[in-house]
Amino acid sequence: MLHKPMFPGLSKSLKTLLIILIFSTSTKVCSQESTPDSLEVSHIFYILSNTGLGTEMSTPEILNAVSKASKNDKTASLLLLGNITAESGYPAQEQERMAAEKFLRNHLLKPFENFNGKIIFTPGENEWSSAAPQSLDDLESFLQQNSKREFVPDDGCPVEEIEISEEVVLITVDSQWFLEDWDRSADFNMECDIRDRERFFIEIKDAIKDNDGKVKLIAMHHPVLTANTPGFLSRVFPFSKQNFESPAYRSFRKRLETLASQFDDVIFVSGHHKNLQYLHNDRNPQIISATAAATESARAGEEDHFASEAAGFAKLTVFKNGNSRVEFYNTDLKQLFQKEIPREKDKEDKIKGEPWKEIGETHAASIYTPEETKKSGFHRFLWGEHYRELYSKEIEVPVLLLDSLSPVKEGGGQQSRSIRFKDNEGHEYTLRALRKDPLQYLQTDLSPDNYLDDILKNTLPERLVLDYFTTSHPYAKYSLDHFAKTLDIPHIKPDIYYVPPQPALEMYNDEYGDSLFELQAHAGEENKDYSQFGDPADILSTFDLLEELREEKNATVDEAAYIKARLLDMLVGDWDRHQDQWRWAEFEENGEKRYVPIPRDRDQAFSKYDGALIPLIKLSVPMLRKMQTYDEDIDNIKWFNWSGYPLDLQLLYKSKWEAWQEQVAVIRNSITDEQIEIAFNDLPEDAQDASIEEIKEKLKGRRGNLMEIARKYYNRLQDFVVITGTNEDDAFEIERQENATTRITQTSGGEEIFSRSYNSEETEEIWIYGMDGDDSFKISGEGDKPLRIRVLGGAGKDTYDFRNKRNAKLYDFKSSESKILNQGSRRLLVDSYEINNFHYKKFKHSIFKVLPYVNFETDAGFTLGVENVWTRYSLVNNPFQAQHKLLANYYTDTNGYSIRYTGEFAHLFYNWNLGIDARFTSPNYTLNYFGSGTEATYFPDDVTKEYNRVKIQKWHFRPSLIWRNEGGSSFKIGPLVESLKVKYEPETYLAESFPAQNDIFDTQVYAGGEANYHFNSKNTKAFPNLGSDISITTGYKSALDDAGNEFGYLEPVISMNYPLMSNGFVVIATKLGGKALFGDDYEFYHAATIGGNRSLRGYRNHRFNGKQAFYHSTDLRTALGIWENRLLPFVYGVTAGFDYGRVWVPGENSEQWHNNYGGAIWISAGLAVTGTLGIYHGGDGNRLAVTLNFKY
Repeated sequence: MLHKPMFPGLSKSLKTLLIILIFSTSTKVCSQESTPDSLEVSHIFYILSNTGLGTEMSTPEILNAVSKASKNDKTASLLLLGNITAESGYPAQEQERMAAEKFLRNHLLKPFENFNGKIIFTPGENEWSSAAPQSLDDLESFLQQNSKREFVPDDGCPVEEIEISEEVVLITVDSQWFLEDWDRSADFNMECDIRDRERFFIEIKDAIKDNDGKVKLIAMHHPVLTANTPGFLSRVFPFSKQNFESPAYRSFRKRLETLASQFDDVIFVSGHHKNLQYLHNDRNPQIISATAAATESARAGEEDHFASEAAGFAKLTVFKNGNSRVEFYNTDLKQLFQKEIPREKDKEDKIKGEPWKEIGETHAASIYTPEETKKSGFHRFLWGEHYRELYSKEIEVPVLLLDSLSPVKEGGGQQSRSIRFKDNEGHEYTLRALRKDPLQYLQTDLSPDNYLDDILKNTLPERLVLDYFTTSHPYAKYSLDHFAKTLDIPHIKPDIYYVPPQPALEMYNDEYGDSLFELQAHAGEENKDYSQFGDPADILSTFDLLEELREEKNATVDEAAYIKARLLDMLVGDWDRHQDQWRWAEFEENGEKRYVPIPRDRDQAFSKYDGALIPLIKLSVPMLRKMQTYDEDIDNIKWFNWSGYPLDLQLLYKSKWEAWQEQVAVIRNSITDEQIEIAFNDLPEDAQDASIEEIKEKLKGRRGNLMEIARKYYNRLQDFVVITGTNEDDAFEIERQENATTRITQTSGGEEIFSRSYNSEETEEIWIYGMDGDDSFKISGEGDKPLRIRVLGGAGKDTYDFRNKRNAKLYDFKSSESKILNQGSRRLLVDSYEINNFHYKKFKHSIFKVLPYVNFETDAGFTLGVENVWTRYSLVNNPFQAQHKLLANYYTDTNGYSIRYTGEFAHLFYNWNLGIDARFTSPNYTLNYFGSGTEATYFPDDVTKEYNRVKIQKWHFRPSLIWRNEGGSSFKIGPLVESLKVKYEPETYLAESFPAQNDIFDTQVYAGGEANYHFNSKNTKAFPNLGSDISITTGYKSALDDAGNEFGYLEPVISMNYPLMSNGFVVIATKLGGKALFGDDYEFYHAATIGGNRSLRGYRNHRFNGKQAFYHSTDLRTALGIWENRLLPFVYGVTAGFDYGRVWVPGENSEQWHNNYGGAIWISAGLAVTGTLGIYHGGDGNRLAVTLNFKY
């Protein structure tokens, strides 16, 4: 294509001059745009990793280049993100340590002696490879000898936040902490506030939320995104935790990526991979800089991505306007790549006109639109009436102008949306929307590992959740302020306002302007001088409270105040009382700290869960059982208090029934009919409809039942008790007394902390945690009917003196130096972090659920079933204490049925569970038989399906030992016994093959054993586009009758999935499998077979029968697009498949192989579950294949 001159008719010199003028003007403009505050530098970060893996030449070369590049920087930090030591870590032996320190001084620290800024180290896998976590502390001490150097997070803990500037916060993460084997040391996490992986994600989310409006850098060794191009085997078989595709690493990065994607301006900076990379996932940029050592290949998959194997470093500049710029340089300071990263949220107001001036002091508004609450009669029958009409009813409320407040950050929980504001005196307030966010709920509760973005916007799930929110009364909860005030409970008083768009909302106007809100003082340290909180010395979160109780022996909870608050929860039907619904006011008296509860967010009071579907759904989804319709009584005290029970166990083990009785009396005497009327009269006049009158009557009835409700819950709390010590040296005296009583006394430093008696008629089991410190446990006395005691010493050198060993057991680390004075004491000494450490959400409980089962298969027709699952959790879980499953299936084509029980019991031996598998089928349960050999014939046009069916009654019993690990591997081994009875039916292929007198029609019983190894690394069940699945089964069976059948067998199966495109939507999937029998004495039903959905899909089940079998299946699967609709977004695609295989039998000299080809269409609901419909053509003709999820 020819391009015309830009300026025809101008002379060459004039053109040149004009171009120079244009260029000069452009240059001047760029210069002018670069100098104002909009591009004023806030901070510069230089990013490196893997310096400990480099040579004596490569590492200093890169460090010197960084030192030169940063020479003129005024505000800079150097981030060294892990693997600063050699692979062996920081040695424990003195001689080896001296050599390691010399290397670090010469090749890491010396080049940065004059670095003008902070030097920040974070750990990688190398730093954890020695005697960590102690070696981490030692390395930290060595590196921080110079005040410029920080080793964070410190003490082997996972998260530490560093305030860099007003515009930037650095959230440092020890990613290896998450991947590490926590059983390696009894001291693991001993110095950390965060002691479990779920709390880790909560803290990361809180750190991001707390810094709303800033650029958040998450600095850690392991990246969450990568453009690495490792070999096929490395990606498909990720046996190492350090592999990006390993199950452990995947769970870490997917959760963290999803969490960060929900917020603006989050940038990941990492190392680990030995290259330079910049990439993003549409929300979060990822920077990788780790070429101090040998390099790894990487390939940029998008136009604005970058990948290089050059030795160099990354430079990230954050500007004061929130924009950022990433640059990559080689060791010659040649720029390899540059990318601008604009901030995601504009701080400028975008308000049309001045709407806040156009309305009066009050305004009528509703939470939902009338269209959103208009539902059909059938919908109301299925889902209930709820309080739906109130949500679209307009109410008149005051207008709120926020002139004197400035926004601090955006907040919100699982459903709610809120903004934190601050006044000129530093007090903070929360502006919380009455309209909850269904997409936020779906993201947080249902999809924590996959970012949904707006994919479910305007779909059925969003509408159902939005409608489900109407189960909560939108205004009745505002009566609770009066109840709290009457009962002298510290409380947060919310007031309802209409908030118009206005300048004070700044960048939040689009999301928060023109809505109904509640405004309340924030229950936090900045508002501790508020009288409604009782003027405390401080206000703590629940996590901080639990840590304080652990650290301070003189810290206690005001149990009477907490009991009163919890009884108020039960009185008003608020079931959602998890740990984050509380704050704790601290009062200091005579050197002791007393903590008083401040309840907040009582959204679920007076809820209504009507509708025909709700009880049915609760059968399959146990967590919905805590959502109970408000009435005069509580239907199920266990499930109603499910959210609050773990915290109640931790805080209320000292109180006796008399304390509960006293608080019931206080509530009954205070919450009179008159006070109820006053409380509800405070509601907006437009909200006082018939539902309020109904609630008031039920409230009076529940008040009358409160003593009985309290007694039921007290009994539940007493049935199982958890007692916790402190991190100091505690002494526990456990005395068995008469009348089935056990008295437990805790002292510390000679001072009594706690003493109480428990009766075995009321209490079944008590767990006593010593926590950290050198604790002692003494059991004495000779009382009758002793209740069960489990003692856990925790970290430290503990002493166990069990003089009475009845119904008592101790638990400690095998590697600890604890003393057991009475050698007959029952014990479990294992280096298990999960068993030996306290977690307040770990408690004895069981869960029962009922799951429907539906399947279709062309040979058996529809399978209709129901599965009952009962799971019990206790102290020693793997991952549960016991699980029982009972599955009953009915097969429509054959009128057969089967019943199967599977049970699993934790730690028969440590890390080895006991498994039980028992199955029974009806006599008309069927399988297929077409004859033996690869040339067995079948003429589908000449016979019915029943001709090749074999009716067989089977039962088996298979106990086993089961081992699993976090990497996706499992191993099972055990004996077996089975019985098989084939029915003789004339006019079938089997009857024509064997006479009725053949012993094949006799009941045959076999005994033997079987072992199986299984490994799975596939990234999803519904549409796996990467990973492998390996199963190897071997066994031996011998008949117990005179038939003399005896054989061994080996059955390996391996499948692999690999993406052909970087987005993973074109996948090659392949599966190889087979079976071999050893010995010639076997019946047809034990033979190696192929055919059906799991092998040759164009043939019927068990189509070919032999002594050996092999098959190979391959699919090319392509996602074609997303069907966006008002029901549910579906990913749809097609599959082209080809299978081949054969069997072998002795004496058959055949070269015949069988194959089939075909294809399928598939549709996936959010890639969570996939249905496929395919047609495959083989030697017997066409076969329909219907499956739920891909079979490999």
